[in-house]
Amino acid sequence: MLPIFIGSILIFSKAQAHLSIEFTPAARKVYAEIISLRLNNVPAALAAFEKSEKDNAVNGYLRHNADFMRFFIEEREADFRIVEANFDKNYERIEKTDPKAPMRLYLMAQMQLELAVCQAKMGELMSAGYHVQKAYSQLEDNRRKYPGFAPNLIGLGLMHCLIGTVPAKYRWAVNLMGYEGNLEQGMRELYQAKAFVKKNNFYCAEELDFIYVYGLLYMSNEKKKAWAEAKALQQQHPDNLLYTYLATVVAYANNYNEEGLNVLNARPKGAAYTPFVYLDYLTGMGKLRRLDPDAETYFERFLKDKSRRNFLKDACQKIAWSRLLKGDNEGFKKNMARVKTIGHTEVDADRQALREAEAKDIPNVLLLRARLLCDGGYYQKAINELAGHKSNEFKAKKEQAEFVYRAGRIYQEWGQVDKAIPYFETAMLLGAGLPQWFEASAALNLGLIYEEKGDLPKAKKYLQACIDSKNVDFKNGLEQKAKSALERIKKKEAAKK
Repeated sequence: MLPIFIGSILIFSKAQAHLSIEFTPAARKVYAEIISLRLNNVPAALAAFEKSEKDNAVNGYLRHNADFMRFFIEEREADFRIVEANFDKNYERIEKTDPKAPMRLYLMAQMQLELAVCQAKMGELMSAGYHVQKAYSQLEDNRRKYPGFAPNLIGLGLMHCLIGTVPAKYRWAVNLMGYEGNLEQGMRELYQAKAFVKKNNFYCAEELDFIYVYGLLYMSNEKKKAWAEAKALQQQHPDNLLYTYLATVVAYANNYNEEGLNVLNARPKGAAYTPFVYLDYLTGMGKLRRLDPDAETYFERFLKDKSRRNFLKDACQKIAWSRLLKGDNEGFKKNMARVKTIGHTEVDADRQALREAEAKDIPNVLLLRARLLCDGGYYQKAINELAGHKSNEFKAKKEQAEFVYRAGRIYQEWGQVDKAIPYFETAMLLGAGLPQWFEASAALNLGLIYEEKGDLPKAKKYLQACIDSKNVDFKNGLEQKAKSALERIKKKEAAKK
C-alpha cells in the first residue's frame, strides 16, 4: 500500500505543478521574428522553442501574438477568425502558470487588449469593450499586487491615453465602466514603462517603442518628437518592417513626403516577411501627393487583396483623383463608382470616400492639387496653385470655404501661422453649416496655433468650437485631437498656479 500511496502523492503533486512563464533566449528569438514582421519564419521558430521548452507557457502568448500581428497588419477577416479560434487555447496556457507570478496577469491582459483591437477593427465594438474591461481590471489588480512591476503601465498607459480622448458621445460608456485616466497620466506611464523595460532588458522594448511613438503622434500631438523617435528606430533597426511602417506614417503626418517615400524604398524585403500590402497604399499616397502620374499603380496593387477590411474605398477614391488630375473625368467617375461596391466603413477615410461617391461631386482640380501638394510638404508649389485666385471666384459655397481653408493650412504647415489665422477665421465663417469639415478643422487648427502661442483662453475657445461642431466629416478624429489639446492646456494652466 505504501508504494501506491507515495505514487499517488507524486502524481497529485505533479498535477498541481504550474507551468513556467519566462522569456528565455529561445522565446525572445520567436518574439523578434514576430515584431519585425518576419511572420513566415515564426512557425519554425515556435516549433524549435516548444520542442526545447515544453513546460514554458510563454508559447501561448507567442502563438496569440503572431496571430494578432498578422491580422493587425493585413486586416483580413480570415486572419481575424484565426485569432478568435485560437484565443482560448492560448489564453488558458498562460492561466496555468503560477498565480503569484506578475507576468501571468500581465500577459493575460495583453492578450485581452490585442483581441479587443482585432474586434474593434472588425466593427465588433461591444465585444471589444468587454475585453478592454477585462484587461483593465487585470492590470489594475496586477498593479496592486506588484506595484514595482512597471510593465503593467504599458497597457494601463495606453488605456489612460485613450480614456482621456474619448469623444463626448461615448463618455457615458467610460463612466459606466468606471474607467479613470487622462492623456497626461497615460503618456507619463508609457514613459515610465520605457525606462523600466530598457533598464531591465524586458522582452517588449520594440512593441513599447511603437506604442509610445503612436501616443506622441496621435494623442499628445508631438509630431516632431514622434518623427525623431520613429526615424531613429527605423535607422537602428533597418530589418524591422514594423518600424518601416511606423516611420512612414509619422513622416507623412509631418508632411515629410520625400522622407516617407525614402523609408518605403529602403524597406527590408524577403520571403520571411509578411506581404504587408498596406505599404503599397502608403507608396501610392506619397506619389499622389507629389502628383506622380503612376500613383494609381500602387493603389491598384493594394486593391488586389479585396479581403482586407479598411482603406479599400479610400484607395478607389485616390485612383479617381489620380485620373481627374490627368483630365480623365470618365475615369474619375468610374473609380468613384467602385467606391460603393467594395470594402467597409469602419475608418473615417472610407466613410468620407463613400459620402463623396454618393454625392457625385467632382472636386475642383485647382484645390485638389493644392491640397495634395500641401499634404506632401511642397508648400511653395501648393501656394503657387492658389496664387492669383480669390474665394469669390468659386460658385459653390463649399469650394469657397475650401479655398480659404487650404490657404490657411499651407501657411500653417509652412510655419507662417500669422498668415494662416485670417484664412482659418474666414473658413469657419464660410464653412458654417456645411457637412464638410472645413469649419471644424479650421477651429481645431486655430486652437493649436493659439496653444503654441501661449494664448490659452483663445485656444480653448476654438478647440471647444471644434468639439461642438455637428454632423461633419471626420468628426471623431477632429474631436479626439481637440480633446487631447484641451488636456494639454489643463496641464499647462495647473502648472502656472
